[in-house]
Amino acid sequence: MRQTTKFVALLLVLVVALGVYTMRTGKRENYMDYKENLDLAVAIVDGDEILLRELAFYIAYEEGMIEKYATIYDDQDTGAFWRIASNQTVIRVESKEAVMDMAVHDFILYELARAGGVTLGEEEERLVEGAQTDFWSDLDEEQKEALGVEREEIDESVRRVALAEKYQTVLAEVQGVKYDEFSFNGEAYKRMLEEHEVEIYEDVWDKVNFGGITVDH
Repeated sequence: MRQTTKFVALLLVLVVALGVYTMRTGKRENYMDYKENLDLAVAIVDGDEILLRELAFYIAYEEGMIEKYATIYDDQDTGAFWRIASNQTVIRVESKEAVMDMAVHDFILYELARAGGVTLGEEEERLVEGAQTDFWSDLDEEQKEALGVEREEIDESVRRVALAEKYQTVLAEVQGVKYDEFSFNGEAYKRMLEEHEVEIYEDVWDKVNFGGITVDH
């Protein structure tokens, strides 16, 4: 009887531990088909919805960055790096949160830039064109196919980022603070964010298999 009780207790511990690990790593059995749901809204910012396809650039960018570090960490098992815990959160989860944070940040600053009449100059346009070409060229054919969007959509995202970054410079100069203060994790930006209405559609975003779109983890 005592042995049976110990076995049941151990089984319960394992079940709970597995549940916690699954929650922290973002591992789910019900990931949706990413390419089939590109037109689903994943967030709403100041009344305007952000579609999953509008996050394609950020997903490819962040997955690519993490994979580079993962290759340095262990080129035989890059998945090992994705599973490392950082601040009690697995890198895979933390990076997915960064994707959304960056997208919301750029969306807000881009709209503010447009409203303020901020535009890109000729030299900035040339730099954008170079960045567009470089980003698209760095993706192999399988990754381009996996993203499910056309190059024009990626190019538009790169342009939005450039304009958002220019407006970030303007904000920093006006406020008399460092540029990074208005980055997506900067303190000045966080205070500004309180003035905007942002809602993440967690029921949709949770089902996006980040780390398994342009890379396989």
